[in-house]
Amino acid sequence: MRGPPPSSCSGKRVANALIIEPYGFSIARADQLQGCPASNLANDYRGVIWRAPPGNTASLVVDLGDDRPVDVVMLFGLAGNVPATASVIMAGATSVQGPGFDGQSVRDGGSGPGSFSVETGVAPFAGSDPTSPGNGVLFWRKPSDWPANIRYLSLYATGLTATGYLIASRLVIGQAIVLERNFSFGAEFGVKDLGAVEFSRRGVLLRNRGAKLRTMSLTFSSLRRDEVEQLTAPLLQRIGNTDCVALVTDPAPHAQRQSRCYFGPLVGDLGQTWRRANAWEAKINMVSLF
Repeated sequence: MRGPPPSSCSGKRVANALIIEPYGFSIARADQLQGCPASNLANDYRGVIWRAPPGNTASLVVDLGDDRPVDVVMLFGLAGNVPATASVIMAGATSVQGPGFDGQSVRDGGSGPGSFSVETGVAPFAGSDPTSPGNGVLFWRKPSDWPANIRYLSLYATGLTATGYLIASRLVIGQAIVLERNFSFGAEFGVKDLGAVEFSRRGVLLRNRGAKLRTMSLTFSSLRRDEVEQLTAPLLQRIGNTDCVALVTDPAPHAQRQSRCYFGPLVGDLGQTWRRANAWEAKINMVSLF
């Protein structure tokens, strides 16, 4: 007797990749060491960091300038002396509610000044040791009962130690582009080695080590026309090959989700092909800074 097709055996649908174009922001207030300000979180330079002072907690409040749709928050380049039991309280508020975060804490944000949405227990690290390479990633996705738009975002890390500290390089806040059809099999994940190897005239190895950056190549072979016209084409026209985006190949909770998070510029051709009557094809090639 023939059984069900393989795709239905698990009863699970493969999660779609997320593409997030970062919003610009300013820092309303932050715990920070001199020389490592939180404003560094808005740049795209690996190694230029925000560092919180040693202590049991670390806080950061960000201003997006106006009310905007936010459903993904990511911190790249996380490092420091952070216990595995640490967590982050994520809170959001509208322009009317203000940046104080000292009023009524409710799940859905309420409606009046002083109230704000809050979610506790967001794990700052999802799997790997954040203290070694500086490649830790915090990933948070907005709960369904949060307000549609927020202006102020608060990140409050708890569970640190008195001598502990938190380091981060890039904060990404934005609204994810989720395409109806996921990328095709045949995705490539590699490394761009910025070092070089040469040989002297006598055959001596001349090694010049450099950073190794992760690379990723995805093909979305069945985009819908409205997705291209409303989402992907405008995105590519804005960022080109010079600005950076975040990409999560699979946002489902997993011990290896950090390794599935990328942030960097797109490289190569940014064209999209009308492949057949009801499907477009787009290829994304990225060099990740983290």
